[in-house]
Amino acid sequence: GACRVLEVASRVLGAPPDHLLVASIALAFGQISGRDEVKLSLIVPMRDGKGEGQAVANLATTRHLSLYVGGGRSLLASALELSGCIRRREWELCDVLRDDGDRLFINVRGIPSFEGAKPVMEPVDTKRQPTRFVRNLIEMFADQESAEQWTFWMGIREDIDGTELARAMRRAIWGLAVNP
Repeated sequence: GACRVLEVASRVLGAPPDHLLVASIALAFGQISGRDEVKLSLIVPMRDGKGEGQAVANLATTRHLSLYVGGGRSLLASALELSGCIRRREWELCDVLRDDGDRLFINVRGIPSFEGAKPVMEPVDTKRQPTRFVRNLIEMFADQESAEQWTFWMGIREDIDGTELARAMRRAIWGLAVNP
């Protein structure tokens, strides 16, 4: 299903599947919350600061960006804009003191692709206790466990309907196949 849609759409659109997944989630969130602009917080490799390009370590940091999803804008347009911003690292640094917590926080951990190698990902523990506290509207870990499986681990603020978000995410991902 959905993983194949992301892979095929990735090849057709030239955007990585994880970028398309984030765009689909942002669009879904925009639809259920009535927001035309979705503020995103993404965990990204920490290589965009001065002197960090040659750093050798497992470094990551949070970066902010906004994605316009309203006004009848197509998923295709939003996905391509998001992918371009991520590729060009056109994001903002976090400002912890001024952050108002109205963000969609996503840590996407896709399977890296290496020439001639197939990484094996550790399965996500889906039996752990969920948190009752989230600083943002939604805090999500999206782990690609195989080419055919993503696992989402979410904390959702109480005023957001998780079932409606899941339905909207499903519509958005399938929309890549039928109406991008």
